Amino acid sequence: MSLTNASSSEETNGWSSTGTTASSSSSGSFPDVGVLTLTTVTVQWIIFFVGTIGNITVLLVLMWRRNRSQVGTQLFVGSLAASDIGLMFSTVWVEAYDEIKQVWHFGLIACKLHYFWQWVTMNCSIWTLAALSIDRYFLH
Repeated sequence: MSLTNASSSEETNGWSSTGTTASSSSSGSFPDVGVLTLTTVTVQWIIFFVGTIGNITVLLVLMWRRNRSQVGTQLFVGSLAASDIGLMFSTVWVEAYDEIKQVWHFGLIACKLHYFWQWVTMNCSIWTLAALSIDRYFLH
């Protein structure tokens, strides 16, 4: 949520509790950001692309090489890959965007759905890892 003053060219950051203003860059689309912020955003985008491509590859390999003797393990690994893809799409790119823009442009409903989906996919990953560990070390 950003608030603008009609007589001012500065934009007030809605997340700032101090009431300070942030000037926009010359292009007008992104504020001036530091090297640390750009490094953080670059690392987050690398994580997004590597995580998405890697988990899609895992799902493709699981569908291509079906083995009847390892159905349980394949289901757990496939579930983990699917939940990680959901986490990549709900968290990583949004966090990178927030680092630069520092405002939420997608509305209240998208905000609520974003945090709900993040919670669901994170819990799915955690419980799938727990079930995989129990299956591997206690049942075999």
